[in-house]
Amino acid sequence: MKKYSIYGSILLIATVLLGACGDAKKVEGSSTPEEAETDLGFTSFELDVDTVDHKGAIEAYLEMDGSKIEAEYVNRIEPKKLKGDKAYDELKPLLKDLELTKEMSKDEVIEKVSKAFEVEDYTKFDLEVEYSDGEEKEYKDTKKE
Repeated sequence: MKKYSIYGSILLIATVLLGACGDAKKVEGSSTPEEAETDLGFTSFELDVDTVDHKGAIEAYLEMDGSKIEAEYVNRIEPKKLKGDKAYDELKPLLKDLELTKEMSKDEVIEKVSKAFEVEDYTKFDLEVEYSDGEEKEYKDTKKE
């Protein structure tokens, strides 16, 4: 009987340890992908911005797929490097305030996003958004240094 108790304890410990080694980018419990998609109006957001002083000054990634949300945020200006819940908590208010729609012009989207992330003086701007209806749009711009 004691033998089964030991095996059960080992199995429990192994399960906990393996569960703790999961992907750090996955967001747990902040909100469901459906709630986030409704709040934001899109299912995927990938931003890469360079400035004169920083290549990759801003890198923001948010993807809502099925039952999971993945998020990553790198800000080399402040500096910040966040993944998972922390990245999602940092990005969600910024992205929600953008109120992006696929009907917006390229210039309007770039202006709103660059202001929200405080990189109006970018040298390269690259944004890919997949809206809730599945339509993907890409917004790109470059400025002379």
